[in-house]
Amino acid sequence: MPKNDVPLTRQRVLEAALHLIDQEGLEGFSMRKLGAMLGVEAMALYNHVENKRALFDGVIELLVIQSPSPEQFDGTPREELWAFAHAFRDVLRAHPRVLPLVATSPLRTKASLVILDRLLATIQRAQITGVQAIYALQCLVGFIVGHTWIETGTPPMADLERGPNGPMVWQQFPAEHYPTLHALLPEITQWNPDREFDFGLQALFQSLF
Repeated sequence: MPKNDVPLTRQRVLEAALHLIDQEGLEGFSMRKLGAMLGVEAMALYNHVENKRALFDGVIELLVIQSPSPEQFDGTPREELWAFAHAFRDVLRAHPRVLPLVATSPLRTKASLVILDRLLATIQRAQITGVQAIYALQCLVGFIVGHTWIETGTPPMADLERGPNGPMVWQQFPAEHYPTLHALLPEITQWNPDREFDFGLQALFQSLF
C-alpha cells in the first residue's frame, strides 16, 4: 500500500510526477524516485501509466486542464482566446521546469485533446477555418509557451542590463559600435514581461481577428 495507506491512482501518480519535476527538473526525474515519493516500487507505477512517455503525457494533461476552456470565458472568440492565453501562461509560470516537456510534446491524452478541440472550435467561430485554424492554434500556443519559457529563464536583455557587480554597464556597448542598442539601453529598466506578453499577443491577434 502506498504511503499514508492512500490507494494509488493515475491522478496521484501524475500529481506526484509534476511535483517531482517541479523539485528536480526533468534531468533529475526518474521512475524510481517517483515510486519512492509515493512509497511504492517503481514497477507499481506501470499499473497506472503505460510507460514514462505516457506519464509525461499525463503531466502535460494536468497543466492543460488547469486552464479554463476558452468558451468558459463567455465572450467573442478573440476575448475567449485572450483570456485562455493568460490563464494558460499563469499555469505554465507556476511550473517552469516542465516547460521543455510542454514545448516539445504533442497533446496525446483524451482530456488534453478535448481542450485542443475546444480551442479549434473557438478559432473557427472567428471564421478561421481549414488548415488556417491549425496554423492559428500553433502560432498561439507556440507564442504562449515560448514567451513563458524565455520569461522564466534568463530574460533576453538581462545581460545587457547589469554587469557582474550589479551596476549598469553602458560602457560595454559604446555608441560608435552599437548605436541603436546604445540608444535603447536606458529603456531596459522599463521592460516588463506582462506588458511584453500583451504586446506580442495583441500583434498576433491583429493578424488573426
